[in-house]
Amino acid sequence: MKLTRIQKYNIAVFIVSLAPAFWIANWRYDSKLASLNDMFDKEQALHLSTDKLLGNCEKNAAAKTNPYDATYQICNQGSHIHEHTEQAMTLLAHEKAGNETEWYRNFALTALLFNFLAFIMYRVSGFLKREADQ
Repeated sequence: MKLTRIQKYNIAVFIVSLAPAFWIANWRYDSKLASLNDMFDKEQALHLSTDKLLGNCEKNAAAKTNPYDATYQICNQGSHIHEHTEQAMTLLAHEKAGNETEWYRNFALTALLFNFLAFIMYRVSGFLKREADQ
């Protein structure tokens, strides 16, 4: 099978478009992963802090019997925050897992975009060449 000049050009453009698509997909993957890791670390630190708070609340609850004082309110809020951070950490773990799939999508879309731009430039150059010949 013999390829025409245009087919060779199209194959070359496709191969060349893979490098920037790979670079851009990696850049987006790394930046999102760094952001997710940072948020996860913050949530985990808050989660550990509320763990300590809840441990102190259990000790204080054993010593006191008044359920509606300020300590009770603080412990109640700490319990809600503890549940919230647990849910946030679970969601961030799911986002981390989905980040790899997003890398493939970004790679494919970027490669497609570069090939589409090359096609548009080819069509525009053909149009301008026909206009100049007339």
